[in-house]
This record gives sequence, structure tokens and C-alpha cells, in this order.
Amino acid sequence: MGCVGDDFEKQNLMQLAESAGLDVKVRTMVASLGASEAFTADFLDEKENWAVIEQAQILCSEGFFLVSCREAFMRVCEHAFKMGKIFSMTLSAKYICDDPIGVRLLSALPYADVVFGYEDEARVLAKTQLRVQSTSLHAVLEAIRDTPKWNRDRPRVVVVTKIPERTTVATVDGIKEYKWKKPSKIIDTHGCGDALAGGFLAYLALGKNVDQCANAGLYCAYENLQQLGCQFPAKPSYNG
Repeated sequence: MGCVGDDFEKQNLMQLAESAGLDVKVRTMVASLGASEAFTADFLDEKENWAVIEQAQILCSEGFFLVSCREAFMRVCEHAFKMGKIFSMTLSAKYICDDPIGVRLLSALPYADVVFGYEDEARVLAKTQLRVQSTSLHAVLEAIRDTPKWNRDRPRVVVVTKIPERTTVATVDGIKEYKWKKPSKIIDTHGCGDALAGGFLAYLALGKNVDQCANAGLYCAYENLQQLGCQFPAKPSYNG
């Protein structure tokens, strides 16, 4: 059961479902890309926008930008590399990692210092773009971690998650698994991966080590699971 807005999109969804003879009892999502398709690299040329890029020491982009505006994605990548900043990216979705878009992701990967994603996304990337034959999660992570980087002085960190079970992190020192603390009731998983990435990067900005960054990310994801949508409690209870 669920709820939709009382608008054209609802009517369209109902008509399509009924005409297909669907007995819809599982989650349905029809993405409306809307304004995202109107984003161009020209936005980066606006003084106030580029100032934000210049001031940031850690930059993060979703893999979705490789579809909507690859030029902007690559400009941010190249800026981070040139200025010695940390660049992180999310895999975003399996279709981003698969052919034909995965080739774009592969061209951006050498710039990435930190890569976030879900296990199924990482497996698609490893299989289709990195030609990894093994189905082992460790083999998948190692392949992504070891893909050549432009900045060889900063080894890549790969963070992949399987909600709500575990997050596995690959660094130059090896691979470590972090078990999730499961809340008594999961309200919503939307935004959970983004919450984890946000917590991880926040602690990275504070100069914390990978363990501390991972645990901060896990806390944010834990709180997010108990909220409707990507939200957090008014006051954090994390002291890590």
C-alpha cells in the first residue's frame, strides 16, 4: 500500500498499471528527471557557483551526473586533481555501472579517491567494466580499489553497503567489514546510502581515520533508517 499525489502523474501511473493488468503489491517508482536534465556545465561558470567548488576541500558527485551532464562531472574531477583535493563519487545505480554508461564511469574512476556504492552496483562495475570474473565481494572491491589513479599519493578507499546488513571498506591496508546496528523498526531506506556517505565524508573532513569515518557513516545510516525520507533527529547522539 502507498500514497501518490492527486495530479497528472497519478492518473498516468494508474492508467498504465491498469492497462498492463498489473496487480501492484510491491513498491513502484517512476523517475521524473525533470530539471535534472536541464543542468549544464554553464552553471559552473557562474561566479558564485564556482566559488563553492574552489572553497571546498572535499568534492563529491553522484554518478548520475555522468548521464545528465558529464562535462560538469569531469570539470569537477579535474579541478580536484589539479588542486590536490579529495574527490569522491557514488556509483548511484546499476545502470550507471553497466554498458553503455559504465564506460563513462570508468573514465572518471582514476580521479576518485573515495568511491561509495551498494554491493550490487559494485558487482556490475567490476564485471562489465573491470572484467572481473570472480563473484567474491573481496575480489570486486580489490578491483575497484586497485584501478589506476591519477593521484598516486592518495590510495583509493572503496565503501560498499548492503542494507541493512553490512558495509565493507577496502583500503590499501586491506578489507574490513562493519556490521550494521539494526533499529527495532525500519521506517524507510531512502537516502540511507547517501546518509552513510555524508557521515563518512564529514569525519574525513575532520581528519579522522577510516574506522572513525566508517562508524560515523554507519551512525548516520542507522538514524536515517528510523526516519521517513532522508532526515535526522534534531540532536545527534553520536560521540565517536
